[in-house]
Amino acid sequence: MARRSSWAERVDARLGNTVNEVFLKIPPREVRKLFKKLADEAEKEGIVYEDDDGTIHPVPIMARPRIIRPEQEQYFHKVCLDLTRALEKLVSLYIEVPAVRALLPFTEREERWLRDIWAKVGTQPQSVVARLDANADFASDDWAEGFHFFETNSVGVGGMYYAPKSAEILQRVVVPAMQKRAPALVLKPQDDMRQLLLEQITIHAKHIRKRRINTAFVQEKDTVGGPNEFPYLVEYFKSQGVPAVLVDPRDLRRKGDELYAGDLPIDIVYRDAEIGEYIALEEDGADVSALRAAFMNNQVVSTIAGEFDHKSTFEVLTSPEFASHFTKKQQKIFRQHVLWTRIVREHKTTDIDGQPVDLLPWLRRNKDRVVLKPNRSFGGTGIVVGPHVDLATWDDAIRDALSPDAAETGGVVAQRYVDVKVKDFPILSSDGGVSLEEFYVVCGFLATPRGVAILGRASKKRVVNVGQKGGLTAVLVMV
Repeated sequence: MARRSSWAERVDARLGNTVNEVFLKIPPREVRKLFKKLADEAEKEGIVYEDDDGTIHPVPIMARPRIIRPEQEQYFHKVCLDLTRALEKLVSLYIEVPAVRALLPFTEREERWLRDIWAKVGTQPQSVVARLDANADFASDDWAEGFHFFETNSVGVGGMYYAPKSAEILQRVVVPAMQKRAPALVLKPQDDMRQLLLEQITIHAKHIRKRRINTAFVQEKDTVGGPNEFPYLVEYFKSQGVPAVLVDPRDLRRKGDELYAGDLPIDIVYRDAEIGEYIALEEDGADVSALRAAFMNNQVVSTIAGEFDHKSTFEVLTSPEFASHFTKKQQKIFRQHVLWTRIVREHKTTDIDGQPVDLLPWLRRNKDRVVLKPNRSFGGTGIVVGPHVDLATWDDAIRDALSPDAAETGGVVAQRYVDVKVKDFPILSSDGGVSLEEFYVVCGFLATPRGVAILGRASKKRVVNVGQKGGLTAVLVMV
């Protein structure tokens, strides 16, 4: 039987070269102009990141696209949509199953908010808009087997503006130059995250019987640090004919049964923060009663089910004792694509291979198979990669994970280690030359009933995050 050619080989046959080789055919003088144009366009379009000290710097866009095929896009869509539907079940499991509740820690005030809201909306549909971060190698023959989720982000999803805009810029600036050298390189945009968000909000508005979809993007006006995408999302909604406004949570108001932002009646709130941040405002004396009422009326997206983006959610999904709460299809997805995860504690459980173990001794013996991550933090901070630290550092990390300080912030999870994918991208050296360099890459998948979109990121560090000075990789579809 003839060996089936790899995706990379098939691209090579179609284009005459690999995608990188096509790029390297562009003359150096033209390439230098492309790199400058790429950076200028990114800055002009607001693809920037603000550090915690207020310093703003551009987010680089890698100079050639990552390419997926339509059949891959379809597979990712089905898997990610089913996983998102599983996440929407977690709030009811939290309320009903004490063993699940123990894995998803909240503060006393957070739990009070959560229970009060759920008592009001528990019979209504939940809508979680989540970016599912994963390891994915589109060019590999075993791309489906190597597709692994390592965390969820279901509140204030980052990248909804970055992903479509970086792809648009790359397709406008770089792809035409590549197509001159390889006319068979025909690419189309993937689904637009902004449009998927709009469609999900439309679906949720219908679920709660709203005739309009006037949308308030709720974000604290004095927030510093991170990507500032909300103003661009507001403008996108307006461009699609949807009344939208950016508003501080303290400035929402109720008039009778109606929610208002200024003079605009609001039907749906899209939030960028967990309820803990609104509780902190409340404790400082702020009036957030209108926002709380919006939660009570199920007008917020992500709904209260979005609070369950702890990394320990994957312990719920990968522990045999909870399997019966999910469909057979979801259980298969968990086995194939969700990384084994456990909160670090004294506990009898199953290991990566499904064998019963005492967790702490097993973790100490299996340093090279595991990563430690703070359960409720974000931005790529505090991660300890077992295979890349010595035994003393690993033991210290486990001890710290068991400390009262760690418990107060949600604990620490141990997660199965997988090699972060590495890809070559063209870079411009200081002398004006062009060469290929290796970067670690990860992808964030957002799925709604209509489609799936991908935020691609790249970094010289194993922990790939824009907040850790990473860059963007535009993902385009080959047709």
